[in-house]
Amino acid sequence: MNKNRKIVVFDFDGVVCDSTDECMVTSWNAWEKWNERDAFRTNLREFNEKDRLSFRKVRPRVRGAGEYYILRRALSEGLRIDNQEEYDQLEEKWKDKIEPFKVVFFKAREKLREIDLEGWIGLHPVFDGVIESMKTLNRQSRLYIATLKDAESVKLILGKQGLKIADENLLDQSKIKTKLQALDIFRKRIGCDKVDMIFIDDNVTHLLEPNNAGYSVFLTTWGYTMNEYLHIAKTENIPIMDKYNKLENY
Repeated sequence: MNKNRKIVVFDFDGVVCDSTDECMVTSWNAWEKWNERDAFRTNLREFNEKDRLSFRKVRPRVRGAGEYYILRRALSEGLRIDNQEEYDQLEEKWKDKIEPFKVVFFKAREKLREIDLEGWIGLHPVFDGVIESMKTLNRQSRLYIATLKDAESVKLILGKQGLKIADENLLDQSKIKTKLQALDIFRKRIGCDKVDMIFIDDNVTHLLEPNNAGYSVFLTTWGYTMNEYLHIAKTENIPIMDKYNKLENY
């Protein structure tokens, strides 16, 4: 396999689409349910500007649905999270709540989808250049997705864009715990070497293990990549990918 025919493995949220608004609504509803309250929101109009800015500040650090417990609890208690170390400390402190909250989160998402599917999809604006490259890669059987989102959401969002990915080319939160695990599964499934694959993600913490394991990884910057993550990438010799309309050239 030459360098221009590499398998390209995508993260989803923050790389393919901006899921911030949907996660803000869903995590709010999950937090309300967690605290045995009935306030259920369906759209952005129910959040003020301060709520949106506070959420967006922490959102890039969240690595999976269960970790919205950290974000929501921190916001509810007025706790500042200014760096990855502070976030990781809260993750360790509240680690026993993450898996139970994930269940509540996905139920809240499912309810929101059932109420207004089109409105729910609309909370996921896609990055147009990425979608076009994904379509090309998909036609070439080189498109794979590794995400801690649920597969149903991924398929619905991509389907709206006219893109259908094979089930075996998608690993979601029900099948993987880490992105390294996903890459190892794909590599064995495809029968290729590590050098034949590249993995792109907007959260540098997902790239550290694959990078150390010998995979070619890139930190994407067209979403909401923080300067802190750019610094970590530079320190760890992880290349930056800031152009998303030529992914099919890899």
